[in-house]
Amino acid sequence: MANSPSARKGDLTEGSIVKKLTLFALPLIAGNIVSQLYNVADSVVVGNFVSSDALAAVGASFPVMMCFNALFWGLSMGAGILIAQCFGAKEQDKLQNAVNTAFTLTLILGSVITVLGALFSRQMLIVMKTPANILADSTTYLSIIFYATVGNMIYNMGSGILRGMGDSRWPLLFLIFCSCMNVLLDLVFVILLDMGVAGVAWATLISQYASAVLTVLRIHLGGYAARVQYRKLRVNKESFSQIMRLGLPSGIQEMAYSLGMMLVQSFSNGFGSDFIAANSIIMKVDGFAVMPMMGIGAAISTFVGQNMGANKLDRTKKGIMTAVLMVLGIGLVMGVVLITVGHLFLRAFTQSEPVLEIARNGLEFLAFLYTIMGIGAVMGGAMRGAGAAVAPMVTSLLGLAARIPVAYFSAVVPHNYMGIFYAMAAAITVNCTLICLYYYKGNWREKAAVRSEAK
Repeated sequence: MANSPSARKGDLTEGSIVKKLTLFALPLIAGNIVSQLYNVADSVVVGNFVSSDALAAVGASFPVMMCFNALFWGLSMGAGILIAQCFGAKEQDKLQNAVNTAFTLTLILGSVITVLGALFSRQMLIVMKTPANILADSTTYLSIIFYATVGNMIYNMGSGILRGMGDSRWPLLFLIFCSCMNVLLDLVFVILLDMGVAGVAWATLISQYASAVLTVLRIHLGGYAARVQYRKLRVNKESFSQIMRLGLPSGIQEMAYSLGMMLVQSFSNGFGSDFIAANSIIMKVDGFAVMPMMGIGAAISTFVGQNMGANKLDRTKKGIMTAVLMVLGIGLVMGVVLITVGHLFLRAFTQSEPVLEIARNGLEFLAFLYTIMGIGAVMGGAMRGAGAAVAPMVTSLLGLAARIPVAYFSAVVPHNYMGIFYAMAAAITVNCTLICLYYYKGNWREKAAVRSEAK
């Protein structure tokens, strides 16, 4: 199987860099945009058919959910990079061990997060000073979403495995199908069955488990270089060690970032449910600007992983610069769109004028900062793909270290909600500046030489 044409169809180590990177990135970009529709659908439905408080309840739950899933997302990223490197180096046995280990870790961590999250949802929301008028709905939504954890993790890990082997198309197709399912179920549960916030949570749960089943079936039956071997699902020590080495820094980064976001959310909660709802809308709308650039960041991670595995350093560097130019163009276009017509998108979520005014002010301030975020995402993804996962972890944590005090002294102390957005700008700028400096001055290039000597 390893030598079949289908097994090498995702090879990014040969051919035109622009063409290969573009064709690989497009499904990831589309997938990120479709993924954003999951959250957007929930917010649009509850904002228009329930209330602005219900919209705030969904928004207040998001940082808690992110925190619990953060470590796994880092590990799934590490698994995807390992699979890309093994695929690029044509190391079939190591590739298969990595796939089996990745799925075993998914099932273990998913089960643990489900139990802990479901048990402590309300307590965490209380600690975050969630306003009393949205606490009950926030608890309902968050508790149900935690039961979707295993399905969500299986899909994300499975998608990482497919992308590591060069296939970014099928994860997109499954995501589109299940996103449409989510929207349909949102409408049925909320409008027809009047289930409120619980309805959109159940719609998400069902859709995520459907995406998990489809992804596992594709890996198992799609004729790839490796597949899920159900009877051999166990943790291989070597694969586990490499996944931890590549993914744990990203996991720690995501966890620290999520904890910081929970703290910032607690600051935000002090401005009341209108600001929480507005901030939730901004995160949904700006996601359509950010997600294309995040998709390119994910694509360059696989590209760099495969080419570093094949010891092609010059091709690696050219690919990184190509990706930077791509996000620069996208970011500038998106900034113009958000400044000129962004306010029109805001009205899709609510008709509350106080909420819309806050959202408009925040979105206009942040519009062009997403270009800087995109460059940081590309550089961070490239360094992870090269095996230098500690660098983006450190730069992200330093960005977070800037965000929290800026939020406190420019938002909480003067009671000015714009300080929350100033803090976000500070974090984006610090992270991007530092990761770019590491790209030019760091020792990530030595990873290729070390891997070549080890083979």
